[in-house]
Amino acid sequence: MDFWSSATDVRVFVVLGIIAAFCIGSIGEAVATISLVVLIAQMTASLHGLHMDRGGLRKDLVPSLWSLVCCFGISAGAALASGLVFMDYYPEMWYGWVMLAAAPPAVSVITVALIMKGDVGMGAVAMAVIYAFALGLTSLYTFVFIGDAVSPLEILKYVVLFIVVPVVLNVPLGRVNIQKKYKVFFINVMMFLLLVLSLGKNRDFIIGNCGIVLVLVVFCILRTFAVSAVMLWYLRSHGHSRERSVVYVAFAVWKNSGLATSMCMILLAGMPAAALPCAVSLVVEAVWFAITNHQMAKYWPAEAEEVVIKA
Repeated sequence: MDFWSSATDVRVFVVLGIIAAFCIGSIGEAVATISLVVLIAQMTASLHGLHMDRGGLRKDLVPSLWSLVCCFGISAGAALASGLVFMDYYPEMWYGWVMLAAAPPAVSVITVALIMKGDVGMGAVAMAVIYAFALGLTSLYTFVFIGDAVSPLEILKYVVLFIVVPVVLNVPLGRVNIQKKYKVFFINVMMFLLLVLSLGKNRDFIIGNCGIVLVLVVFCILRTFAVSAVMLWYLRSHGHSRERSVVYVAFAVWKNSGLATSMCMILLAGMPAAALPCAVSLVVEAVWFAITNHQMAKYWPAEAEEVVIKA
């Protein structure tokens, strides 16, 4: 395997990130701020090269609204249902599950669509629509489910910061041609740093509470693998477009767990365990992508892949 094969493989960075997190541990109070900077850098790289035209916006508006349902309906609902298990015994973790449910999707959904041969154009339009709604829905979710424990205006401030800065940075960067492999490598490095920061911050709690962390992992697996499996079965058996189905499933699974983790660390600083569901979800989502990407070619191949498989 050459360097670029490894550098563009998210699985490599997930493994390295987990190992480094447990070796390094927490780097102090600056973790939350650094994580936010890393997320903005990752978002900037993910947005680079994405373009939308009016024709595409009109054509993909209805599918984009279904994608919104997948993100703030199916995905958020699965996160909240998981959090109910922890509400009475680990209320801090319930807060973390709510922050995860309220988070917009990860921009990596576009990467999922690209690699799994989904409808990238529709995914880009859906991402823009969902982030526009997220300006209100993220604050609304936190207010409804955890009240004034977190200021809705503070939530809104960080969501706006996360959206506006990458968009502004992409104005000059849009004129620069950057090869895909370099962008993917950079995004993977940011993923590595997020894992080091988020898991490292909670290393001592994880080591001292392996049982509850294992329960978190199980519910994160149900929220990702189980939800995606049911959705893929339903969409395929009912004759839906494979290209759009890939995007729907990605929006129903891949939350911006990094942003949720950072907001927990910043806005719920007195509740260190709140960030744990988001940090664990960050790892499980990356593993989900790595496994699902491989399995999709067997379970529901694109037309070009079907020719290869039958040959």
